[in-house]
Amino acid sequence: MTGPTAPAPAVVSFRHADIGYEGRAVLHDLSLDITAGEVVGLLGPNGSGKSTLIRGLLGLAPILRGSVELFGIERSRFKAWQRVGYVPQRQTVVGGIPSTVREVVSSGRLTTVQPFRWMRAADKDAVAQAISAVGLTSEASSSMANLSGGQQRRVLIARALASAPEFLVLDEPTAGVDSFNQAALADTLAELAAAGTTILLITHELGPVEPLVTRTLVLRAGEICHDGPSSEAPDEHDDDWHHHHGDPPERSSGLGLSGLGT
Repeated sequence: MTGPTAPAPAVVSFRHADIGYEGRAVLHDLSLDITAGEVVGLLGPNGSGKSTLIRGLLGLAPILRGSVELFGIERSRFKAWQRVGYVPQRQTVVGGIPSTVREVVSSGRLTTVQPFRWMRAADKDAVAQAISAVGLTSEASSSMANLSGGQQRRVLIARALASAPEFLVLDEPTAGVDSFNQAALADTLAELAAAGTTILLITHELGPVEPLVTRTLVLRAGEICHDGPSSEAPDEHDDDWHHHHGDPPERSSGLGLSGLGT
């Protein structure tokens, strides 16, 4: 006789957390769990606190009260950042130094490669698999400057995948991306979800990824106003939806997860 199935472990836990800047809370008394294998959509208007939630989770914004845990470990003590992949909003990887797709994705192995050690065969295989996962194998040697915006977003996702994360956070992954690349992103995320990766998507609207989402959270004025199916989420055109709470301007987090947890 088999007993009850054990609940999935929590990947992320917020407990009565106030998160903000310079002593001012943007998120208030936040309590929620994201469990292993979930695909969670985090929605809300500009200024609702979506970016602050992610910064608090990743160590880029202070926890003013309460606690945040990753894989059961207090965020301030969490060190295994290779378990977390992060694709930031509106980040560009096209700068003054020419980089190929392979070079950019290889930077995602920095959390697993020891300093002053060349990449091993296993690292190179992980990079190749990450590029393949986003459908850009044929572009691996191409310069980033020659890719479309949608392709560049897929490269950023591949970079996050290079460390084989158990938890993947994507901030507005389809913003400014054409319909073809949105569909390609949705296919990639569907494969990751099927393989058991826990995914958190921060977005204004779910669009082509909606069929993948197992749970939807909606933020309004720094508080969760909906936690459940996307079909029951508040409509974007509700009068109360567009309440601006004052998220600070976007801040660059640099490449990958270097510097997180500080």
